[in-house]
Amino acid sequence: MRFSTSGTVRRIDLTLVSTVVNTLRDEWAGLTFGPDGALLNPITGEPFRDLVLADGRHRTPGARYELITRTPVLEADPEKLRVLNAEMLDGKDINADIDWETYAARIGAISVQTGTTESTTSVTLIADDSRHLAFSVADPAGVWSLEVDVVHGKLPRVDVTGRHDATAMIAAEGAPGCLARLFGGIATGTASIDLATLEQRGRTTLAEASGRFNRFRGDGSVDLKTSARAWDVTAGATVRARGLGRPLLWFFGSRVRRAFAEAAADFWDRVPLRMDEIETALRELADLAQSEGGVDRVVHHTLWEDGYADRVMPTPA
Repeated sequence: MRFSTSGTVRRIDLTLVSTVVNTLRDEWAGLTFGPDGALLNPITGEPFRDLVLADGRHRTPGARYELITRTPVLEADPEKLRVLNAEMLDGKDINADIDWETYAARIGAISVQTGTTESTTSVTLIADDSRHLAFSVADPAGVWSLEVDVVHGKLPRVDVTGRHDATAMIAAEGAPGCLARLFGGIATGTASIDLATLEQRGRTTLAEASGRFNRFRGDGSVDLKTSARAWDVTAGATVRARGLGRPLLWFFGSRVRRAFAEAAADFWDRVPLRMDEIETALRELADLAQSEGGVDRVVHHTLWEDGYADRVMPTPA
């Protein structure tokens, strides 16, 4: 099964983006950690315990960091949820007739926090030098893992290799072992995005990806033709199947193609507005950097000073 789409994107100046990326590299290099491993806020000196240096020395290969994520547990009012579902879901085609963004917003409006869940993600440094920053990321249960390699440049190239154990994930939800084996499997994939191609004239490849899961495999790419005024974008992907996956691909093929075509059309319709928004945001950041004393100061205080961004950023109309 083959998918493809193409369109033209108005080119914008990415010089400020490059400056921000390199400033973030400097912020990473300058991090300090307390005796207990907790990250120290460079402005206040207070520990930030959501990022901990668990083993090794900062920026040294083999150093292991723990990133702690706290997520609120929300519960919707049952009666209000029933009314909302009757209004927005009952009798409608879930693929075409439902505004999921509005639905999610209204769910949030009728929900209250009942608790907090905490998860710890382990990050292990592979390399950190003038050429690249490489690290691996894994969840505690071993269900998924990633290896990320960020190759430095005016704009970076990012290479990602991932693995996901769907069998373990399904089994962890309490499903019988036979179902976990039938619908599970190991998903693997690689992806690469080279942002430097956005600044290179002529034909280049912005992104490539490939992967496989159970009876399916796929690959795709995003190619550019860059001129002074525009990026001409061509994207394509191919999905293949074997064994029992073939009739499934045949059965759902028309629906998947239709969903892809609708999503692609919606994407290209939104592109001009999105580019206007990005260009406006970059212009506002440039003005802010000029008034605040430089991009490095804006980035530093946005990261580490509570309320700084709210205080200095323009208020949306």
